[in-house]
Amino acid sequence: MALTLGRAAWERAVLLAVSFEVLKVVSSHFVFPPLSSAVLWLPAGLTLAFLLRSPTRMWPALLAAVFAAELGSVLSQGLPWGLSATWALGNVLRTWLAAALMRRWVGPAVRFHQVRDVTGLLMLGGVVGALPSATLGALAATKWLGSASFGREWIVWWLSDALGTVLVAPLILTWWPVTRASSPPRRLGESFLLMGAVALVGMLVFHIDGPTESAAISTTLPYAAFPLVIAAALRLGPRGAATASAVMSVVAVEYTRLGRGPFGELPVPAWERGLSVQVFLAVLSLSALTVAAVVAERRRAEVAQRVLATVGVVLAESPEWSVTLPRVARLLVPELATGAAIWLQNAEGVVERVAAAGWTQAREVGLRGGFPPLPARVSEWVGAEGSGVLVPLQVRGRVVGALAVAMELSGTGRRTREHVLAEDVARRCAMALENARLLEEARDAVAVREDFIAVAAHELRTPLATITLRVQGLMGLLRDDPRQGFLLERLDAIARQSRRLTRLVENVLDVGLFKAGGLELRREWVDLTSLVEEVVERSMEEASRSRTPLRLTTPGARVRGWLDRDRVDQALFNLVSNAIKFGAGEQVDVALGQVGDRARLVITDRGIGVPPEAVERIFGPFERAVSTHEYGGLGLGLYLTRRIAEAHGGFVQVLNTPGQGASFVLELPVEPGLSLREESRPQAGA
Repeated sequence: MALTLGRAAWERAVLLAVSFEVLKVVSSHFVFPPLSSAVLWLPAGLTLAFLLRSPTRMWPALLAAVFAAELGSVLSQGLPWGLSATWALGNVLRTWLAAALMRRWVGPAVRFHQVRDVTGLLMLGGVVGALPSATLGALAATKWLGSASFGREWIVWWLSDALGTVLVAPLILTWWPVTRASSPPRRLGESFLLMGAVALVGMLVFHIDGPTESAAISTTLPYAAFPLVIAAALRLGPRGAATASAVMSVVAVEYTRLGRGPFGELPVPAWERGLSVQVFLAVLSLSALTVAAVVAERRRAEVAQRVLATVGVVLAESPEWSVTLPRVARLLVPELATGAAIWLQNAEGVVERVAAAGWTQAREVGLRGGFPPLPARVSEWVGAEGSGVLVPLQVRGRVVGALAVAMELSGTGRRTREHVLAEDVARRCAMALENARLLEEARDAVAVREDFIAVAAHELRTPLATITLRVQGLMGLLRDDPRQGFLLERLDAIARQSRRLTRLVENVLDVGLFKAGGLELRREWVDLTSLVEEVVERSMEEASRSRTPLRLTTPGARVRGWLDRDRVDQALFNLVSNAIKFGAGEQVDVALGQVGDRARLVITDRGIGVPPEAVERIFGPFERAVSTHEYGGLGLGLYLTRRIAEAHGGFVQVLNTPGQGASFVLELPVEPGLSLREESRPQAGA
């Protein structure tokens, strides 16, 4: 590993040395005698970009390459050793200081997607980083080249290094490395058109044959290029801003060196003309980069908000974290990160990866040493394939997992926006895990309750049947003795309550049957008119006790259907009993009719009605719209009625006016015009 890294470092050092020499030759064309330095020192930005894009372990080799390239180049011109060594040392100090400051305060990944990147480049890479090279360069020029003014040399040298940093470093940093797929042809075409337009406008502005009448107007002409450069920044981002600024810089400096254009023909000394073009290019480049960074920040914030909102929706769609967590990881990549992974601790305490997107073995290796065990706090990690954030997933104060997000960090030693984003995603995932756990506990509790009720119902069925038979036997013996009227009345009350308990037990068992696998219907031809009349007749005794009049309305023609008689009887009885219970002693109307091929039964009471929020809820198992202290029952009648209706292909619904009663509508499919004696028709299945 060390041998491979060392070889890569020296290969990169050789590439840097060669590139340094090439850009130095280009920069030598931008020298304005009698000054010894160029107004645009391109290697300054090159060396800074190389160090920022390289691991710190490579820095010694890269700085050695800078020193050797500068020393050999100056000596080859026949200049003194002292001058050569001083200039080479100045280049090394400038590069090291600028790179160290930017890595410390801006971060290792500078993409100019934030305004802080542009500010860091200007202040740390340009203003502060250029101080050693400007000082040593001006001193050497004064001592060995006989420069007349140390101050003049220093200011031009400092501006030259700063400008080279501001122009070249963004160009390299935004293009290296190319992390995304190739741009579509339309975007490439737009890029070439914009760069061509920038070059054309630059040549038109700087290709001036003679001075204008006003020097003030002449020096403002270059700013006509601003709209196109800003357009490149808006349309193409930091990469477009850096490229457009570089194109305009080459045009402006070359024409100025030839003594043409607004700056080249100024009636001032050469060093002042160089200073003018330097200021112009610095303002142009920094403006374009700032606009691009602001737009990139806004777009990134919009993308983050959209992704976070989608993450919330995905986590709310299903309580199954095995489905939602992988979708969350895929949402983060590539919109907000280059890779994402989620780990959870199972019941045995083993940490398992349950979701991943864009995740590689190299990133997994990069986490070793800090994970596992599960992290207690948010931390940064750095591996062979970049860096990222590791965030714990906490449920009720206990760490149950971790989220790793591979992304470019905007800074170190503080709570960056990447930390905030990763923490927000982790918090949402932890809430989803907690909700899933609570739901599972609720399901377990409901299952335990239903198992208990089913077992209790089975155990109650036998003694209830025994009690009912014994009571009926006693009543049969006492009916012939007129003196036992008092006992018969008491036994009749016991029989009624036994039948009531039997119905409750049967309802509970039916709920278990429905949940276990549905209802099997035993269909036959049923005279629905007669069945409704029987149910109403059977309910008369209960209605009389509650002083609730029952009125039945049936059509002239008989209504017949291919139905399960016992189950339809059960549904009808539940609806009529429900209306009597909540009818508040007012009349209950039962109306049977037929609409097309469907039988329609409407049971209307004039009682308390159903609250609007409970209209659908009352059809659930063990659900009630009122307190059990006011009205008894288990809340199963309407649930069973709906299941019976749906099993037949029908439905039941409530038409409700709170405080004024409710109408329950039951519709069942029938086949009109057929006789009950049509025995030859094949039986239909459920």
